Amino acid sequence: MRSCLGCVAVGFGLSLIGVGVGAQGFVQPDSFGWSRGDAHSTYAEWDDFASAVQPNAPDIGMFPVPLPAGWTPPTVQETTGTAFLTSTGNIYSFTTVLEFEVQVPAEPMVGGTTTVLLQTKTLGREIDPATIVCDGQGPVEVVELYRFNLGPDDIFGGDLVETLWRFEVPADGTMTITFESLDTSVSLDAVAVDTFSVPATCLADVNQNGTVEPADFSAWIAAFNTGSPLADQNQNGTVEPADFSAWIANFNAGCP
Repeated sequence: MRSCLGCVAVGFGLSLIGVGVGAQGFVQPDSFGWSRGDAHSTYAEWDDFASAVQPNAPDIGMFPVPLPAGWTPPTVQETTGTAFLTSTGNIYSFTTVLEFEVQVPAEPMVGGTTTVLLQTKTLGREIDPATIVCDGQGPVEVVELYRFNLGPDDIFGGDLVETLWRFEVPADGTMTITFESLDTSVSLDAVAVDTFSVPATCLADVNQNGTVEPADFSAWIAAFNTGSPLADQNQNGTVEPADFSAWIANFNAGCP
């Protein structure tokens, strides 16, 4: 999608300034422990929305294709009904604080955990970080991937911002993400979501070969270095140094 706060808003006589800057910062999930197309993963990406008020299907790509029977199709939708679509396929309003809902499928696993990586690109005003949740839970990690100043902070300016939001939620299947804009004059330009589900396992058996053994320590180090959910041995949703002590405790406790 060509980056533009709006171009011409027909009926309002308002021309917003385009900036010609593409998506600079969106990342692949490899640094989080999996790749797109891996088993137990899903992916969906949007860069050119077709409707300001109806659910939008991904236009860049998705996985798996076709979806397994019973899985919810991925969609992005503005839910106040007050936005309009710009000529470049952004969802925008200069009069209303917008509210968005993103639904994506994830592989369900009883007792398991799903890592959800949401990436957003906005122009003008920004997403209100206090409002963003996935299945009712806030992000465990937020990374600003890219920022470009568009000019003074009014309806013609603000910033182009690309952000990654990571969530750790129960692997129940469909993930529902909701968020609001900080103010009016936000333009949603692009969205990408990756998910990866891991089953409920013996936590100490990091290499998942069915045996708790010294080799699991090397597997834990590798998982820690990539930020994999398998390294989260204290199950608090964050991969951190304290997980090493937790892994030792889990190793000593063994597994049934």
